[in-house]
Amino acid sequence: MTSIPTSSSEPSIPDSEYTGLDRSRILAHSLSTTDTPSSPSPARSVSLSLSSFLTGYPNVSLSGPASPSNAVSPSHLSAIASLISQSFAPRVSIFASNDANEFAREKGFASVLDLFRPFGDVVPGPIVVRDTQGISTTLEDFGIRFTSSALFPSTPTSLQQSPTKLRKEPAAPCFDLKDLDTLLDIYLDKSQPYAVKDMNGPPTGLHDDLYYKFLQRLLASPPVSPHESFSHPVAGIIVISSRNSQPIETLSSLYRVGNDAPVPSYMSKDYLRYYVLIHDEDQSELDRSVALFERMKRHFGSHCHMVRMRSIKANLSSSDPIVEMPPSKWISAAEEIALLKLPLETNVRYIFDSDVQSMRAFTHELVVKSLIPFMERCVATWNSQIAASRRGITGRFFSASRRLLGSNSRGSGSGPTNNATSGNYDPNTGSYGFMTAESQMRKLADYAFMLRDWKLAHSTYDLLAKDFLNDKAWKYHAGSQEMAAASLILSGTPLSSKTRADTLEPLLDSATYSYISRCSQPTYALRTILISSELLRSRGGGAADDAARWLMKAISEKLMGSLAHALIIERVSACYSIRKGVGSQGWGNRRRKAAFWQLVAAKEWVSLDKKQHARLCLDEAGENVYDSLDWTDEPGQVLFELRQSTESMVYDSSIS
Repeated sequence: MTSIPTSSSEPSIPDSEYTGLDRSRILAHSLSTTDTPSSPSPARSVSLSLSSFLTGYPNVSLSGPASPSNAVSPSHLSAIASLISQSFAPRVSIFASNDANEFAREKGFASVLDLFRPFGDVVPGPIVVRDTQGISTTLEDFGIRFTSSALFPSTPTSLQQSPTKLRKEPAAPCFDLKDLDTLLDIYLDKSQPYAVKDMNGPPTGLHDDLYYKFLQRLLASPPVSPHESFSHPVAGIIVISSRNSQPIETLSSLYRVGNDAPVPSYMSKDYLRYYVLIHDEDQSELDRSVALFERMKRHFGSHCHMVRMRSIKANLSSSDPIVEMPPSKWISAAEEIALLKLPLETNVRYIFDSDVQSMRAFTHELVVKSLIPFMERCVATWNSQIAASRRGITGRFFSASRRLLGSNSRGSGSGPTNNATSGNYDPNTGSYGFMTAESQMRKLADYAFMLRDWKLAHSTYDLLAKDFLNDKAWKYHAGSQEMAAASLILSGTPLSSKTRADTLEPLLDSATYSYISRCSQPTYALRTILISSELLRSRGGGAADDAARWLMKAISEKLMGSLAHALIIERVSACYSIRKGVGSQGWGNRRRKAAFWQLVAAKEWVSLDKKQHARLCLDEAGENVYDSLDWTDEPGQVLFELRQSTESMVYDSSIS
């Protein structure tokens, strides 16, 4: 039986465990703020909207790109892996009743989703997951992503029309390039003047701040797509409040809404259902809510929880302890743009501390007692019943015979698109049905990735790539190779030059080619390159050189907007700058290459009229290489001309 959470029995979770962020991070340009709920301060509240764009990423070093004499630190390695792992967190759809949404609005939130969403960023407390071998792993940064049930893509084409009329729908981009460039422009314009005491002094951490925030927004909201299941719901939360006059009937009705939703043929409705009762501490009797909660468990099973919250809107004049509630750190670029355009005071929301403790207890119990066990059972079932047979001798023989025969039930048609495809892939809709072996194995690989079982994920993606290649399911093929590359690097496998050349390089090359040329999906190609290059950079050594080369490919393919283009040029320099070199002379470092790409980035920033950021690049390039060379300060030289073009900047030396 599920215990009823009460205010007295709920564990007190430190704020740092709620958001996974370090309170001590202070940005060099003095825009300091905290992502975690904390005691309200009028001065800090006013700056929340302005400073929120520089927070929300994992604990990373804010000392700027690593110098040639310093390799990437272990904490930085884990931060990069954490950022990328959290971006592929399980999705949990919310089905809320009208009374529950009204309750949230009274508290100052737009909906139940708006209220729940920040608490899914990092689930409090260590989370233990077990792989298929029964080995336990403790995760400190596991999160879930609360999403709206309205995100279910309705496709009457695939459900109501006859097969002869089915057509492939235009695929949505992975992210909106225009929104990302607009957001970058806001970041750069709203940042404070560069505080320097010496024009050639060390740069601030604005480089990494800006890039990691850009990467986080790029990964925040991938659309629902048939070729990957990361945005498909793993669970659905059905929420009512204690004000509901017909609670059991409402819960059943909301269940039917999700179960009868017209979803595409590639999306399964067989996900976890979880039932939540919000008890109104101010207007409802606790005894009646407890009795209702017991009825819910009898009707719907143990996947139930009661959250005790106050319906009164918290504010600075409240006598009870309150905390400030920031937005989720995984909002999309469009959502953040909308927030930054609002008046500063409208972005500040408060919530009672007792409500925070109730929500933390809820998310912890949801994940530990329901979501993780459900995902582990799915992985074990799919792995033993589908994947294991495909890896065996019989499965290999079947795959080989299918490649040789290369036909299916639709293959008798004269159209060329029907040749050499399996019976499960429909080239007209560009998808596999959710009950097919390929679709379920893709979910197996994605679930393993979300649970951080990198080796199982990699082996499954690699197995699937062969089937997708045979079926000419190009987007599926590209997606499996993209994630096979990411899971290989995340698994901790030693990346020798031979491994990178023979295994990793072909995966990334094929994935980007398929996304760009065969699928016309350049945004997915950019995601592939940025994820893999950042993971490669975190390995240091020759892997960092490979990371720089892949970023150059993204630049040459023109996969991004103008501001993102300049930012990624700058990131090439960051890849080269971490090469430590050997011996006292640092043989083998990439100091000069790093400085050269800083100059290229500075020139790009100047052309975009972002002279403040250009000066950061120039100062770093000069400190590392060019200040020691006399000829660089001569008129006509690139460095001299660029410095001349940024001299009109106004510096505020009073900021320390």
